[in-house]
Amino acid sequence: MNDHPDEADPPDPGPRASRLQARRARLRQRPDYPRLVLFVALFGTAAGSYPVTVLSASLPRIAENLGTSDNTITWVIAAPLLAFAVSTPIAGKMGDLYGHRRTYLCGFLGGSILAFATALAWDATSLIALRTLAQTATAVSGPSAMAMILTTYPKRDRSRALGIWAAVVALSPAVGVVTGGPLIEWLGWRALFVVQGLTVVLALVAAVQVVPETRTRPGTRFDIPGSATLGIGVTALLICINRGIAWGWSHPLVMATLVLSPMALLAFARIEATSSSPLLPPHLLRRRSFMLPILSQAMLQSGYMGAMVMAPFLLERRWGFRPTVIGLLMLPRPLSFALSARIGGIHDPLRGARRVAVTGMLVFAGAMVLAGIGAQQRWLPVFILGAALAGAGSGYLRPAIANSVTLAAGDDDLGIAGGFLNMVQQIGAAIGITVLTALMADTVSGTRFLFLHLLAAGMAVSAAALASRMDDGRPGAEPLYE
Repeated sequence: MNDHPDEADPPDPGPRASRLQARRARLRQRPDYPRLVLFVALFGTAAGSYPVTVLSASLPRIAENLGTSDNTITWVIAAPLLAFAVSTPIAGKMGDLYGHRRTYLCGFLGGSILAFATALAWDATSLIALRTLAQTATAVSGPSAMAMILTTYPKRDRSRALGIWAAVVALSPAVGVVTGGPLIEWLGWRALFVVQGLTVVLALVAAVQVVPETRTRPGTRFDIPGSATLGIGVTALLICINRGIAWGWSHPLVMATLVLSPMALLAFARIEATSSSPLLPPHLLRRRSFMLPILSQAMLQSGYMGAMVMAPFLLERRWGFRPTVIGLLMLPRPLSFALSARIGGIHDPLRGARRVAVTGMLVFAGAMVLAGIGAQQRWLPVFILGAALAGAGSGYLRPAIANSVTLAAGDDDLGIAGGFLNMVQQIGAAIGITVLTALMADTVSGTRFLFLHLLAAGMAVSAAALASRMDDGRPGAEPLYE
């Protein structure tokens, strides 16, 4: 029996493949199958993201081990983030056209091989290149994982599933702090990538058995010109934002990207307007229910990520803490994010996306005021409480935003919708980090830190003003998994 009704019957796959298909067919009959898909997809997401925090804290040690500068080694974190922002909408569209199961499995296969290869990096350049490729391979599976979850659940239950999704995304780096720190202390930083490779392999094996195929569109071609111009435009924009402060705005490469980015994005807009199979359907960009959640989330992300990146510097300069203590003091933020994301996923269908989003953004704004006062007065409990509330506000609204965007896009464009949301969020984060760290400079002034937190609060209030114009979608359709 053909598992993919949108395609012609394939040749006889052989006894081993037939057994796998029969096993998958039996799994799809189980009443808890949606939860099983959710668990497997979330395990894969956690496997790809958990090393980020502890890796960031280990960069000075890695730089010393490889004989490179701190400025160079920071690209171990920055380069994968840039690649993630550019590649997720493209990978999401490929999943929409050719099936999200295939995209997901290919991404994790490449990610597992490249994670092991990263452990063998011989210098800073190879480490940056291999980690960027490995993280891109696993990260681009994110839109496909989200699409498979959403097509497995009926629309009325999607917000709750997205709440669990957001909680796991927040918790996995926190788990990395607890488990990865001792691992690096005992075995060195290379062991972190070996463990990541092993967990990605486990996630891949589980996914082969469980995750469903989604609808394909075999008669639709992939928009290569649109993908290329979008990739060039967003890459140039992010490099310009990310490197403007570090290299100076008059640096030749920064100036070149400042010119190249708008040219490429304008070309992308023109291509999409005339393409018969656009990467991002132009009507989505004109749809308020699609764009308002994305723009409000990007604006909030500017304040959230800017404040989060600023926090380690603040804790060191105002209180004199060392990196290990700083890492532990920053845990309340992702923990509260995870808890509130679960609650937000429950509240979204009950109270409406607009109310949930605005509430979360205003909570974040108040949290930034509280954290700023704690920083100015050197009241550590007040600052930590503000940071925890910031995580709670951001986590609470995340499922509602994601559900609103995917509902507005429709089930045929779940991948590109999730990828586009991720991309715009990353642009917002890059802007917030750049602005707040530039204004922070090398200050130790409590008043300056208070001002920076008030600026982040202002970003959140502006985001709430945008979110107040969102539609309140109400779910209610049946799942589409096959």
